Amino acid sequence: MRAAVIGASSESIYTIGKAKEMGIEVVALDGDPSAPGLKAADKSFVVDIRDVEKVLEVLDENRPDVILPVPIGRYLTTTGAVNDHYGLCGVSEHAAKLCTDKYEFHRILSERGLRNAELYLIPAGCEYSDPDELNEQYPVVVKPRFGSGSRGVQIYNTKEDLVKGFLLEMPYDEDYCIESCIEGPEYGVDGVFTDGIFHLILLRGKRNTLPPYRECVGYYSVIEDEDNKAFFEKVKDLMQKTGEALGFKNNLIHADIIKDENGKPFIIETSARPSGHNLHNLFTPMASGVDEVVEFIKYALPDLGRRYVFEPNVKKHMIIRYFDFENVRVNKVPEERLLKEKYPLKAWNCNIEKGMTLGKVTNGASIMGRGFFVLEGSSKEELDRLCDEIKSEFEVEEIG
Repeated sequence: MRAAVIGASSESIYTIGKAKEMGIEVVALDGDPSAPGLKAADKSFVVDIRDVEKVLEVLDENRPDVILPVPIGRYLTTTGAVNDHYGLCGVSEHAAKLCTDKYEFHRILSERGLRNAELYLIPAGCEYSDPDELNEQYPVVVKPRFGSGSRGVQIYNTKEDLVKGFLLEMPYDEDYCIESCIEGPEYGVDGVFTDGIFHLILLRGKRNTLPPYRECVGYYSVIEDEDNKAFFEKVKDLMQKTGEALGFKNNLIHADIIKDENGKPFIIETSARPSGHNLHNLFTPMASGVDEVVEFIKYALPDLGRRYVFEPNVKKHMIIRYFDFENVRVNKVPEERLLKEKYPLKAWNCNIEKGMTLGKVTNGASIMGRGFFVLEGSSKEELDRLCDEIKSEFEVEEIG
């Protein structure tokens, strides 16, 4: 059997390795000749993945049985087009377009009563917009129309902040959306659709920086119990209806949601792919017992004859925490060996070195390369305490 990877970033390497362990030949495509996933695959081709026809030319000579689900942004649409072309299990082009276009995503869900928020489109090349013609309610969140994740996302608390921080810099070379900012704690969702039915794998509580960036610096596993059972059911119901609106049939998904002041989930965005940032390949399997990409490969390729399981079988209080130091110089980095003797560390990946200067955390790019650690504890409160203690093991000094 043969699998293809469209978009061979470093976050594709895990899934490539798992497919190869299952005896599947892997063909990887990426426009960047230095993309790490190209080296990990059995065959690799440097091709612009924005160009569906060129991608199909390569794959016609290397016809895949499945497109491996990997973290990718806007050009998930190419994966959808390839799935449609060969009749493969996975996201369709139509669904991929809807979940990578924030304006259309909002429009479709709003029409079905699944998204109660104001949203205004600022087209590329548009001159200064009158703020009085935009949102009536503040704060607002501004984000690029296409793609997924936190790139370019910022919150403005007042009309004056929006004018100064965004509108006066127009025109822009890409479309932007200005949307009502729903207040409340944020969560991440890992799940899968099989035959159009949603299955929740893991609900993750987010730990974010303060506005205006609200960048995620950690995820907690949320365990379903009597206290939050109603919220879990509301999340499952919202994701089922969202998937029906977008046309999800047989694909992995991740989503970002907010628990609003009424205790209802509000969907920020969703995409038909696994989550990045060492979630799909590490944290989600640890916290749920489900390796979602492995199980999806089994599901998508029934001829493998391997039973798939998407039902979580582990319930642990865990956190993956990224190193969110801001505006400091690092004078000492603790030794992994000593930390493991003192703390319930399940994983440690630190790319911080003595002498480094660490700036402000404004987006994923500003923090993810630093590394992360994973802890297990008895409660969220204990995990917070342990995270603070581990951070205190570093010696840092503030810089201007």
